[in-house]
Amino acid sequence: MKMWIKGALWMLSFLLLTPAWAVSQAEDIATTIMLRGHPCGGKQVTEIQQKEDGNGNQTIRATCPNGVRYQIDVSAAGQVKVHPL
Repeated sequence: MKMWIKGALWMLSFLLLTPAWAVSQAEDIATTIMLRGHPCGGKQVTEIQQKEDGNGNQTIRATCPNGVRYQIDVSAAGQVKVHPL
């Protein structure tokens, strides 16, 4: 029984001490663009411009490493639309 408790505590300490892999906003936007079927040419975007209207809708404009600019529209309900500029 003691061995089981030691093993469980060791596993718990390992999980608590393992760093989380954070994704940057630039990586998140590039992934969104690629998942919507548009070429981005890299894992991160640059020149991010973000606006939000009074209704909670967001407009994000970003440039991919291949030079193509995209606009991402996120509605207050969570719908995401991506189109090149």
